Amino acid sequence: MSLKITPVLQGASVHTRLPRRLSSPDYTAKLAVDPKTHEDAYRLRYESYLTSGYIEPNESGRFVDDYDGMANSRTVVIYRGDVPLASVRVSFLVSGSDLRSPGADTFPEAVNRILKDASFSPSGPGRGLELTRLVRSPEAQNNQGLVFLLYRIAGYLGMMSHAQVGFACVRKNHVSFYKRLGYQPETELRPYPGLNCPMQLMSSNRQRYDEIRASFPLIDPFTSATDGLEDLLSGGNVALWLRGAA
Repeated sequence: MSLKITPVLQGASVHTRLPRRLSSPDYTAKLAVDPKTHEDAYRLRYESYLTSGYIEPNESGRFVDDYDGMANSRTVVIYRGDVPLASVRVSFLVSGSDLRSPGADTFPEAVNRILKDASFSPSGPGRGLELTRLVRSPEAQNNQGLVFLLYRIAGYLGMMSHAQVGFACVRKNHVSFYKRLGYQPETELRPYPGLNCPMQLMSSNRQRYDEIRASFPLIDPFTSATDGLEDLLSGGNVALWLRGAA
């Protein structure tokens, strides 16, 4: 079974348009629909993982894998001006389909079970969104705000695809952080595709996500701290602020 993600995203409900802010944004986000943005993402990944010791050096200076070419994957890059600083890839999953992701391939039993459980709802087959390849440039490794902004944009893509479940494969030292974002551990650590560090699967659901974004507006796409979401899917720039309007 295959899934065309774009029509699903475009067919979702439209959110209320918020007034534009007058100040310049702290950052901008862009969906990789062109070669340059993809290249920025691949080089960010390489620099981040190489600096952290999770991959070996290669001559291309890029980190790209088979999942990047799959129809159910989307990659976002966050910029300050023209400088790429952070990136995340999301992989869409549907219960009973042949759609793949690093988490679904590494933890197939758990992912299939969770998606199947999510199918018992009026919205039809269980839909999931996995966060993958979440990275910051080495120069921005201490900038925690970038992680929340990546999660903000990924959350928007998840809502637009009607995802009921969120997945993330997480290193042991990041488990407590993901718990703050509403995720819970689902498996033990296992070897993970492309990286030389083990990961464990964590999951969230729409109810927990809505609770977290209500109490922590920094990750909520639908506030005055985000502008231009309607242009994201066509490759336009989305303006991002770390603080909402006063």
